[in-house]
Amino acid sequence: MDNGFTLGSLFDGIGGFPYAASFFGIKALWASEIMPECISITKRHFPDMEHVGDITKIHGGELKPVDIITFGSPCQDLSQAAGGKRLGLAGERSGLFREAVRIIREMKGETDGKYPKFAVWENVPGALSSSGRRDFKAVLEAFTETEIPMPCSGRWADAGMVRSGGTDLAWCVYDARLFGTAQRRRRVFLVASFGKPCAGEILFIPKSLHGYFEEGGTTGERAAICPENSVRETGRKAYVIGSYKSNSMMSDNPHSGFYETDTSRTLDRNGGNPCCHQGGLAIVESRECYQKEVGALCASDSKAPNSQYVQQNKLIVEETAVRRLTPKECERLQGYPDGWTETGVDGKPISDTKRYQMLGNSVAVPCVAYIMQGICNAEQDGSVYEDRSD
Repeated sequence: MDNGFTLGSLFDGIGGFPYAASFFGIKALWASEIMPECISITKRHFPDMEHVGDITKIHGGELKPVDIITFGSPCQDLSQAAGGKRLGLAGERSGLFREAVRIIREMKGETDGKYPKFAVWENVPGALSSSGRRDFKAVLEAFTETEIPMPCSGRWADAGMVRSGGTDLAWCVYDARLFGTAQRRRRVFLVASFGKPCAGEILFIPKSLHGYFEEGGTTGERAAICPENSVRETGRKAYVIGSYKSNSMMSDNPHSGFYETDTSRTLDRNGGNPCCHQGGLAIVESRECYQKEVGALCASDSKAPNSQYVQQNKLIVEETAVRRLTPKECERLQGYPDGWTETGVDGKPISDTKRYQMLGNSVAVPCVAYIMQGICNAEQDGSVYEDRSD
């Protein structure tokens, strides 16, 4: 399926944005990434996607114009897990955010404002509070090119909107566990729509992720921004992190050899932190498979030692063992197919250490898919573009 929409991915990583976009016929034309293993993985999955190199060395006006530019700029200087430094946008890594904004402006200048139509930014919730909450003010001002006042409360809410000139902007903190993954992973997503007032519709209008979940089963009963039931009722990948294999278990789930466990903590980039200790929650008699969650997959070391392991039920009650999540399970927690990070384009295996790192740094695919579906809906439904400024 190709609906004609195109995408460019900055700080591409392992291709989470292009992958989520592909569910809805959005084609990734190019990507910027510097980590060789990431590039090799995305070359395998997206052979037609051009790699344009280091973001600091490219010019937006020289790139192929695209409808959507996505980026999850490095968050190490914004995250509370970054050793407590919290340097914000003044930090070298998180400051790369400004390079992405530069590229957007350069492309708009070269195309007389026609492209990109949308920008999507993802980061840790710490972006709302770092540097005395001035960082997020700078983010809003960078997208809108307008001075934005601080809220009266002095704090940025978890969701909000800004309209200025030709830019319609909305942000919202999404938790991956409410989008079909067994992982508590809170991230702030920002959508900027240039010229069309539809950012709020994209982030806030309830909808079901038909393009993502429907293949494996029914979607959740509620078509809402937080489809709690979708995890249990579907047979797709992200939510099976299970720990006990049983021949007696019957399920439509393609990974039905596993009992699903509690919700994982955030996955760690070094593999030392992929989940917390759990207990199996399967009910064999009713032939149902229940899961809770693990904490979010982290991009840096965690100080919580219990977040390294998953408790494996061998005999349901009589005996337990503790083990680490595997890279395959981390792929599922982030919403990728099994083996997404296993090999590069050359077929050579990638080390587990690198796989943990890349997955911990990546986006939760279902959250991005929800936004991509919203963009497609907005593009196809002219009613959301009516001028409501008065």
